[in-house]
Amino acid sequence: MTLRQTLLKSIELLKKEVAMMADLALSNLRDGLKAFKSTDLILAQQVIDKDEEVDRYEEEIAKQALKIIWKEQPVASDLRLVTGILKLITDLERIGDHASDIAEMTLHLEDNRNQRVMPITSKMAEIVEEMVLSSIEALVKVDETKARQVIQRDDEVDDLFQQVILKMTNELKQDKLDPNEAIYVLMVAKYFERVGDHAVNIAEWIIFMVKGTHKNTLLF
Repeated sequence: MTLRQTLLKSIELLKKEVAMMADLALSNLRDGLKAFKSTDLILAQQVIDKDEEVDRYEEEIAKQALKIIWKEQPVASDLRLVTGILKLITDLERIGDHASDIAEMTLHLEDNRNQRVMPITSKMAEIVEEMVLSSIEALVKVDETKARQVIQRDDEVDDLFQQVILKMTNELKQDKLDPNEAIYVLMVAKYFERVGDHAVNIAEWIIFMVKGTHKNTLLF
């Protein structure tokens, strides 16, 4: 096997590890929302506990990426790809953190059962999940077009977040909603809005892998 073939094999393995990390972070995100909707304290605690596994993925992928840079000495597009992975795993780790944050909100509900299912928040969750999945697909294929499509969808998430704020404000004014429930729903919606931002960050690093620019700034 040539040095080039060895490098490409190492990079493909690295991308697979990133995809596995993303799958775990998204699984936690889904379970976090499920726990919040049903006030499932056991599931919420499981989500919190599994966050350490996401952290371990980040540490291991970072070690592998640095090893590739040191041992294989990639150049040009290969170096950009490995460097981009080093950057985007931080965003995946933060997505895992937000899943844990949502689970924490459930634990704070105590006996105040969250019977209200927020359709807008659920729609936000659906969109950001699609955004993260698409960003990882873009990484695997190093697909700039798909990455840009992820970035474009962020406006949908922002619009839905504003709808949540408006809905909560109106219902509080009319005394139709418990203030504590409103706070928890708003915080959960904000966490999903942040997940969308992290998906955008991942997409921007994929564009960097292709063009060497990050947010229109030429890096190399």
